[in-house]
Amino acid sequence: MAKPRFFINEKIGESVDIMGSDAKHIRDVLRLAIGDSIKVVDSEGTIAEVRIDNLSHASVSGKVINSHKVIRSLPEVYLFQGLPKVGKFDIIIRQATEIGASGISPVLTECVVVKVEAQKAVRKSDRWQKIVAEAAKQSRRTSIPKITGALTWHDAVEELKKFDQVIVFWEEEHEKLLFEVLKPTARSIALVVGPEGGLSENEITELKRIGAEIITLGESILRTETAGPVAVALVLYELQKVKKLGNSRSILTY
Repeated sequence: MAKPRFFINEKIGESVDIMGSDAKHIRDVLRLAIGDSIKVVDSEGTIAEVRIDNLSHASVSGKVINSHKVIRSLPEVYLFQGLPKVGKFDIIIRQATEIGASGISPVLTECVVVKVEAQKAVRKSDRWQKIVAEAAKQSRRTSIPKITGALTWHDAVEELKKFDQVIVFWEEEHEKLLFEVLKPTARSIALVVGPEGGLSENEITELKRIGAEIITLGESILRTETAGPVAVALVLYELQKVKKLGNSRSILTY
């Protein structure tokens, strides 16, 4: 049976202390006892097996039995998602986290149905961070995705300029496919998906201007809460395939 996994901000040493809600979860929900083992991941990507040696109301501590640093071999894939109607973004970030996104940013595009007020966006951002943290634990990841508050279109474009490659999934593109444009040697890849109303012609023009590749997700029109996680899954799958086949691009097909 897989050991439960927890994330800490401190660097893993000879021992580990877990505080707050995670300590309560270990003690009251999982009902683990002294001598039981858990997995702990720190902010540098080191994963350790920890044997619990102390349980209290405020904390859980344990001795590190063994540890190793996880070396990431694939590009970081970030999702820039047009902010959908209330509740849908929770689904998107949970699924994108389980699939393997390195980061997720909600974007206020022209066709966004719900405009988020600044104070509400801060509160939502706190909740979103909790959702991705729980999803990262459940899917046994070695990192928690970075998640931002809602970005304006201008701020999103400025962020996209920092990536090695930007790929836009647009329902009005019907020919160009992912394998034709994907750059496996990129260190960071940004994926852009529109909200329920899609991306506007003006937004697509601006994205092309910064060098983005505009591609199709297929013949079907997907819901925005489906399109984002599917985009992440397709890109990570293709990157894994290229890695396994030794960058032999000629045999990558759908």
